[in-house]
Amino acid sequence: MIANKLATPAAVVPQDFEHWRRVIDDFAALLGLTLVVYDQNECLLTTSHSNKICTAIQLEPEGLRLCEQDCGSMLSQAARGTEFTAFKCHAHLYNFAAPIKVGDKIRYVLLGGRVFRNYQDFAKFSRAAPRYGVKDFLFVDWDNALRFENSRYFERAASFIQSLTDTFSKVPAEIGGVGQLAYQRNTLYELSGILGSEDSADKVFHLVLETLGVLFDISGGAVLRRVPNGLAFEALNVLGSIIPPNVELKLEHSPLEALKQDQYFYVAETYPLLRMGFPQTVRSVHSFPILNRNETAWIVQIYNTELSAECVQMLRTFCQHIALSLENVFLRLEANEHRKTWSVVTDFGLAIASNVERLDPYKTILFKVTEIMRAEQGSLLIFDEEARELSVKSIKGLNEKLVKKLRLTPSQGIAGFVFETGRPLLTENIDKDPRFQTNQRARYKTKSFLSVPLAIHNRRIGVLNIADKIGGAAFDEADLKLLQAIANHACVALELSDLYQKSEDLKQISITDPLTELYNRRFFQERLTEEIQRAKRHSQPVSLIMLDIDNFKNYNDVHGHLAGDEALRVAAAILKNSVRSIDIVTRYGGEEFAVILPTTDVVAAHVIAERIRSRMADRSFPDRSFEPDAKLSASLGIACFPRDSESLFELISNADKALYLAKVSGKNLVCIFDEARDFKNASGL
Repeated sequence: MIANKLATPAAVVPQDFEHWRRVIDDFAALLGLTLVVYDQNECLLTTSHSNKICTAIQLEPEGLRLCEQDCGSMLSQAARGTEFTAFKCHAHLYNFAAPIKVGDKIRYVLLGGRVFRNYQDFAKFSRAAPRYGVKDFLFVDWDNALRFENSRYFERAASFIQSLTDTFSKVPAEIGGVGQLAYQRNTLYELSGILGSEDSADKVFHLVLETLGVLFDISGGAVLRRVPNGLAFEALNVLGSIIPPNVELKLEHSPLEALKQDQYFYVAETYPLLRMGFPQTVRSVHSFPILNRNETAWIVQIYNTELSAECVQMLRTFCQHIALSLENVFLRLEANEHRKTWSVVTDFGLAIASNVERLDPYKTILFKVTEIMRAEQGSLLIFDEEARELSVKSIKGLNEKLVKKLRLTPSQGIAGFVFETGRPLLTENIDKDPRFQTNQRARYKTKSFLSVPLAIHNRRIGVLNIADKIGGAAFDEADLKLLQAIANHACVALELSDLYQKSEDLKQISITDPLTELYNRRFFQERLTEEIQRAKRHSQPVSLIMLDIDNFKNYNDVHGHLAGDEALRVAAAILKNSVRSIDIVTRYGGEEFAVILPTTDVVAAHVIAERIRSRMADRSFPDRSFEPDAKLSASLGIACFPRDSESLFELISNADKALYLAKVSGKNLVCIFDEARDFKNASGL
């Protein structure tokens, strides 16, 4: 019963396999494949990189039976001498079985894989999962179970594992010189095929060192990386304990000088090794350069190990293949980084666009930018073209009151320099930048600083600054590129905000009377239509007051239009101060005004109208020379929907009739429309 034995390794593990336990675990994790070794159908080692899907299936009787049928039969075939075999099991997972010979006999079997090749296979499994007894399948909890590997990667990774299997149980002397070179060459070839599919340079180097350890039985090794802007190299990945991680070696000391010409070299002399920075544990070093952009970027080193001329040449060729693989890795990482960047930028654009109507777009933009860039401090400055200076519109990390009145001229400070030149700036150490004043440096926790210009249609409008990256790390070129991309979207948002504000201003102008700053007749009709529709839906009343200033024509004729305009403004102010916040006051035309009273019956409307009339009557015309005792009185008419009308135009007409009655009845009156009144007779008075 293979499944039952899968989780429980054999009680006694052969001594010649003990030292492979860590190697198999590492390869399983690095390749993303499950690996398990069997000895005569007994699980020899604990499963490496176990797949939780398989574990769950094998806990159920039906799933266990299917596992024995698929994996068990393949295991038996491999144990009987069948060659390496790849197959897809009932769960639509891809697997392989590889026999391992000791001498001329098959002693062990390596079973591996257990990955989906594509989403379609996973979908088939998820639909069939209940058949295996797997219920309530919570995908988010299944870690590596949901890893997808395309067929090309799977086949190459499986082939690479196969090429190592014979090495697992043999020592070089058993293979012989020619056979050993063949094994090594074939395995390195298979490894070259999968390195470019890894997702990081660290994984590539880890695989390389582990493989060299298996193939060449090396005592220790490392991959060194060139220190940025220097001639030294530091240990990036280490195999064994001969040298410590992060040890730094000096390039300027011969014979490492040979690496300038990208040449392999070998050193086995104590003094040169010590001078280069190697610890005393290192007695000999093989160094194989790996190029990036035509210069040595990394070095693969093998310590305290004898290599034949054939092996050296083999490894030199292999390192050339590594360079190509790394190029593929970096291209893919760069593409992923671009996708990630544009995803962040797009999210930023959407977040800002949804807030374009906010009253403070500057604050919205700055706080979103600092959140994305993981910065504790930031500022957004906008250029005032009339004053010819930059002013702080929003700031984070400092009290706004401290910088509220801060103004910078172009070329003043970092922000002024960036604005004037139009070039972004990445400062690694503000202590060494003379543009930062001594008293300014104390404001920042870290030394790194980013500043980018803001421009709309090639016209510079301001500057965006960020500082103090969370965690204390310095900003780098990737951060600068991301900030520039975000800044472009911020400029679009600011332009949209400006256009929105202008459109709102235009809209306000189109519905506002410029003299009294009340709503105009166009808005009155639109709003009254809305209120009547609302009154119909909710069965509530809406009242309308029509108002006319008494004796206004005579006053305007005697004192002129300027005095008449002032009288209208006074009347408008009295109206606005006499109604509720829900009421809508409009200038209907000339000296006539209208007040819409939502959810208000005729009785309540009469109270409001009387308040307007009495306050108006308490005021005199602005120019007292026009009948010194003449009051700025008004006549008012009231009509209510649906009490007095069934439509908008009927409501306006009836309120106007009530206003006319107030006029002919002596002015300075409030009249309510009443169907019983004879308005025809009233109009003839």
